Amino acid sequence: MKKFFKLFIIIFIVSVNFFNVNALDTQSLLIDYQNIIDEINEEYQTHLYILSETEFIQSPIYNDYDNNYSNYINNILQTDIDTFKSDCLKIVNVQTIYDYQINHMTRSTLGKKTMSFNNNCNSMTLTYKHNGSKFDTSYKPTATVAKLANSNYFVMSSYTGTFKNSNATYTVSAKGKIYSRYGTASNKTFVVNFNL
Repeated sequence: MKKFFKLFIIIFIVSVNFFNVNALDTQSLLIDYQNIIDEINEEYQTHLYILSETEFIQSPIYNDYDNNYSNYINNILQTDIDTFKSDCLKIVNVQTIYDYQINHMTRSTLGKKTMSFNNNCNSMTLTYKHNGSKFDTSYKPTATVAKLANSNYFVMSSYTGTFKNSNATYTVSAKGKIYSRYGTASNKTFVVNFNL
């Protein structure tokens, strides 16, 4: 029994050391990519980051990489460093304020309008009531966000809505994260103005 226990301990120690070395190797391989992210975060006051394995498992991009964190990391490592930087800058520099005009062709007071945003990677649908030229403030409009692309898409965690311009505009301020092939940009906010 003692021999079995000693053998188990030796195997356990060797396997723990092996996994720690792999984790260190991954981190050392990602250092150039992480340095680019750090530079961009500092210069643009953003929150880009490469997902940890736990965050990856809980993220919407989990299925995009066959549920395998190594595939996600390998995708980053196989990307040219200049391409990586360029793609990260696209996330940071995305337009964040949108204005849309709603034209009504019916007399119905209940309306629904869907508009694309985030470089056509997402759409936002607003359900509302109106009287033709103004929003009906007795009805609280609802906003939903849909994913239109497999990369650089926004996942909304919360939103607020306000009536403006004598109730002729409803402004949605959507907060959440952008998920890309390389990582996540947290604390992202998009403002969408729906105008009657």
